[in-house]
Amino acid sequence: MNRQGESETPHMIPHQPDVTFRRLRGAIDYPLLLAIMNQSLEADRITHRGSLAEVTRHFAPSDRFDPSQDVLIAAVDQGNGQEKAAVGFSRMHWYTGQEDTRLYCQSSYLLPEWRHGNLWRIMVERNERRLNEIAASHVTTTARFLQAWATNGQQEWMSILKGAGYKAVRRYHNMIHQLDRIPERSLPQGIEIRPVSPAHFRKIWEVQREINQELFEYVAEDWTEESYAIWREKSTNSCQLWQVAWDGDSVVGMVLNRMDDTPPRDGAKQRGYTEQILIRRQWRKRGIASALIAESLRILREQGVKEVELGVDSENASNALELYRSLGYSMSSVDTWFRKPMLNEG
Repeated sequence: MNRQGESETPHMIPHQPDVTFRRLRGAIDYPLLLAIMNQSLEADRITHRGSLAEVTRHFAPSDRFDPSQDVLIAAVDQGNGQEKAAVGFSRMHWYTGQEDTRLYCQSSYLLPEWRHGNLWRIMVERNERRLNEIAASHVTTTARFLQAWATNGQQEWMSILKGAGYKAVRRYHNMIHQLDRIPERSLPQGIEIRPVSPAHFRKIWEVQREINQELFEYVAEDWTEESYAIWREKSTNSCQLWQVAWDGDSVVGMVLNRMDDTPPRDGAKQRGYTEQILIRRQWRKRGIASALIAESLRILREQGVKEVELGVDSENASNALELYRSLGYSMSSVDTWFRKPMLNEG
């Protein structure tokens, strides 16, 4: 143990200085992680840049993420007695997906000048070691997988994952609407949009929970009573943007819109998000989704938003990809989900 109480393990990498791995020291490390993440994203030609507020939220502790144990920072010796320089980091967590499948996840960022050797591969190995430790503490008889994600700009990261035995299992298309032309769509007779108030939150959340169970990206832990309380508190400031369709006393569909919570930088456009586009089964194929999205685009434009984003599963059973194209969205990037069976899982 070093003086910070952190475990540091040297790992020799050919043609590179000694590398050690240390744990997160707390919020004091957040600016460092932000700088590494943004330089890594820039190297991958990804336009998004993180903020300190995002990092703070992302590293907040939860039942499925312990920042003191589940963050691994790679540091190299600079020589001349200087403190080791952090050059990359990983974050690990887990969740329960469809059919009680347990997913153990990692994400990693590495400065571009350190990608020529084996460091990223070694980071993945170290991440898997920690994820296997977490899995060993869980009693479950369901399938378990290691999981990671990559957007199409992250070619080096994808190559590392494939080399480590991960297989692509799903792709999600990120789409953008520039709001230059907003289509006209009407709700079917008997269906109406009502202003959302906190009194409606429970019904809206229950419909989300019902439909999310159909989705590949379902996270069971997001739909507990404890999660509802957190969601309710967070939703108060954004619900005025939501578009929720009712048939009598029943919520039948929704688009839960939001805007960037930090002002755009460097001349970037103010962005909005059409999220949780959900229609209950018995009300599908009636044009409700189209009407809710069209109204969402109009509302967001009135708020000063210049472009709107959404994500869609490439294997969506409702052919949502074509619907969004017909409403004026165009492709911007593709995210790929990778999985690998855990040890002793076949």
